[in-house]
Amino acid sequence: MAGATNLPYRMLCRRFGAGLTVTEMVSAKALSFRDGKTWSLLERSPLEEPLSAQVFGTVPAEMAEAARAIEGAGFHLVDVNMGCPVPKIAGSGAGCSLMKDPRDAAAVIEAMARAVSIPVTVKMRAGWDEERRNAPDVARAVASAGAAAVTVHGRTRAQLYSGRADLSIIAEVKRSVPIPVLGNGDVDSPGKALRMFRETGCDGIVIGRGALGTPWIFRDILAVLRTGEAPPPPAAEEVRDHLLGLARDLSRLRGEYTGIRLMRKLSCDFAKGFRDGARFREAAVHIETLADLEALARAFFTPERERTPAPGGEPSRTAAA
Repeated sequence: MAGATNLPYRMLCRRFGAGLTVTEMVSAKALSFRDGKTWSLLERSPLEEPLSAQVFGTVPAEMAEAARAIEGAGFHLVDVNMGCPVPKIAGSGAGCSLMKDPRDAAAVIEAMARAVSIPVTVKMRAGWDEERRNAPDVARAVASAGAAAVTVHGRTRAQLYSGRADLSIIAEVKRSVPIPVLGNGDVDSPGKALRMFRETGCDGIVIGRGALGTPWIFRDILAVLRTGEAPPPPAAEEVRDHLLGLARDLSRLRGEYTGIRLMRKLSCDFAKGFRDGARFREAAVHIETLADLEALARAFFTPERERTPAPGGEPSRTAAA
């Protein structure tokens, strides 16, 4: 989620009902060096409550110091990334590599939980690979060490983002620990959220990629949980307005040059589900200015713009049964 969980995008998701937002993951070592770029990833609004800061690292003392810094900055939770599969993170022993030995994972959590009064939570995967699907063991270890909750992504590190998330491993973790368990993986519709709850017994759902370009997914899931019916998808002009509002907020926060470069990727996500979305994405990755994006969005997201039917001929977004 690097580049996506910035302050303006988090606030957009909150307006649609997200109950907890999380920053991009930051390096514990970089925080200890007071690195300015790293601290910029922890920008927050007083309106964000509760808000969690996600940190990665391997050395218990460094992670404890990072937790103290995060607590001092006013965050309500600190989350330990034990799920990142990318070589840059996992190759250094952090991210998903911490799952290889539950004792190492527990040592990190114990040091952090002793250092701060805010809850320390953990984001993990099913395991390293099919032979080491040890999420229940890691969850028990970190719960005993003081973790307040765990989030489980139902894929192994070896899978990266391929295949489907295995809900059974999330259910097994839920049965294994006395702390709240949050399910993660493949939730991009109210129907899949309901399935996650039904098949895992989880206490809540964490949505990452499923909210990219569709921040209203939180509103839709809440509506289905409360009433059994999902609202209609936003009209093309509404999507355009949310996209341009995000671009303006990012440009004010980071400057137009950096903000628009972040929007090159984020803009592409908003075209999901619309006919000729590939053409929009091809142009979006080359935008240079806010004016470029405004012109592109106004030309594409018109009242006549149709959504692409989902496989089987069903509408791309329907009310969940």
